[in-house]
Amino acid sequence: MEKFATNSLTLDLHKKKKFSGEKLFAYICVCLPLLGFTLFSIVPLCISFTTMFTTMEYYDMNSMTWNNFETFKIVLSDGDFYKSILVTLMLSLSQLISLIVALFISFLLSKKPRGRKIFQILFFIPYICSSVATAYMWMTMFDPDYGIINSFIVSIFGESARVSWTTDPTAYVAAIVITIVWQAPGYGIVMYKAAFDAVNPSLYEASDIDGASAWKKFWRITFPSIAPTTFYLLMAGIIAGLQTFDIARLFASWASSAAWAGAAGPDNIGLTTVFYIYKEGTLYANIPAASVASWVLFIIILVLSLVNYKLRKRWVNV
Repeated sequence: MEKFATNSLTLDLHKKKKFSGEKLFAYICVCLPLLGFTLFSIVPLCISFTTMFTTMEYYDMNSMTWNNFETFKIVLSDGDFYKSILVTLMLSLSQLISLIVALFISFLLSKKPRGRKIFQILFFIPYICSSVATAYMWMTMFDPDYGIINSFIVSIFGESARVSWTTDPTAYVAAIVITIVWQAPGYGIVMYKAAFDAVNPSLYEASDIDGASAWKKFWRITFPSIAPTTFYLLMAGIIAGLQTFDIARLFASWASSAAWAGAAGPDNIGLTTVFYIYKEGTLYANIPAASVASWVLFIIILVLSLVNYKLRKRWVNV
């Protein structure tokens, strides 16, 4: 009996020791990403919030001095900052266009045409492509002198129809929007495809018995069923649209060599808010101004996201 009790005690101690080792390993695995999140997200966030209220020489944090909200006055009186917000909101519409394109293509794929899996892969490829590669591809196609798009236009309408993609503000914005719309729908197509497949087929069978038209079936059955997916994609699209930078930045260098000094296309028509933050924080080393602009952008994203979240009950049952 004593031997059995001794063995049981040894086994219990062994189990506790083994569990403690696993627990320690689990804590290490959990702490590593938390450490990275703290160092590269929380700490910069706190620094950004602090620098808004200070004056700082370049990137020297030791030179930070309280400036009585002077940075706020400078940024909020800067016409380029307000223009960047308007440009950002304008380019954000490309995300809405991408959502509509994704919905339309997914609806066609839901009809199960031949080769639909191949088409789904082909539509997803632009989304996983590098934004840099995508931008350079379209910049080559939009080249005013040698681009294939102008060559096609001139071959049909003549030389007078040649479009100045780099100097005409309207054409410049259209080029950026086309590039974004070409790349963005891939993710939405995959999400919508899954949502279409999850719709209960018996609902369509009942609507066929009632003699419902194709439009009524889509509006009364399909759209309510995929509404949660639409809500998610709309939220993601708002955030992505308001953070537009990479394609706008690359197009700026294409339109003018002055982009390295902060120019963003003709009449600064490609100056998004993130581009403005980049210009102030990186090109001009004005970290306080970049911090103010970043927090204003955060507030705009937060407000629009909350508005969309509040309005969701009118069109989605979540």
